[in-house]
Amino acid sequence: MTLLKEGHRKRLRDRYLSSGIRGFSDRDALELLLTYAIPRRNTKETAHELLSKFGSLHGVLSQPPDMLQTVDGIGPAAAVLLNIVTSVTARSLKPSRGAEVIDSPSRVKEYLETAMGTLRKEKLIALLLDSSNRLITECILEFGTVDKAAVHPRNLLEKVIATGATAVILVHNHPGGAKRASQEDINLTRRLSELGKSLGFRVLDHMIVADGETLSLREEGLFE
Repeated sequence: MTLLKEGHRKRLRDRYLSSGIRGFSDRDALELLLTYAIPRRNTKETAHELLSKFGSLHGVLSQPPDMLQTVDGIGPAAAVLLNIVTSVTARSLKPSRGAEVIDSPSRVKEYLETAMGTLRKEKLIALLLDSSNRLITECILEFGTVDKAAVHPRNLLEKVIATGATAVILVHNHPGGAKRASQEDINLTRRLSELGKSLGFRVLDHMIVADGETLSLREEGLFE
């Protein structure tokens, strides 16, 4: 049985080496990943159970380690392996801070979709830009359940002053939600935009990330 199992694992690795991920089903991909953390178990069954519980490959790889370990056969090593795939990918694709020029909604979308699309908690951040639209830094304005009505303008103002930013792009995510702006989102954008006009910085946009896609309030004509 062990020889049969090793032969199957080798065939999976050889398939990947010869053709990459093309031709792999979600279950095949998970099965191959799990072979590196589960030495003595049928990883095909475990991959099937993961997909059944979390719905998709994206759903599996978005889970925190404690949730992954609720599936029979997933221990700490396998949970870390699956969880780190998305985190490492997001970091590798994120541009170097201070070097990225963000001069259009499409450039912001490229920057954000991988980094925020898989977050399981809501987060409101501000991208702070210089006068040439180069990214200075990103800062968290609120984390957890974001109550836009309660976001204090001082939180943003302090960070603008500290960095010398001249422009701001607001971003928040809708984990598992719709790519749609609420009236609360629009009100917050207008409130902070008016603050910026009076204090010498511009709010260029407010973007919502949901399920790997991004909505621009400016593109939608929801604020000027």
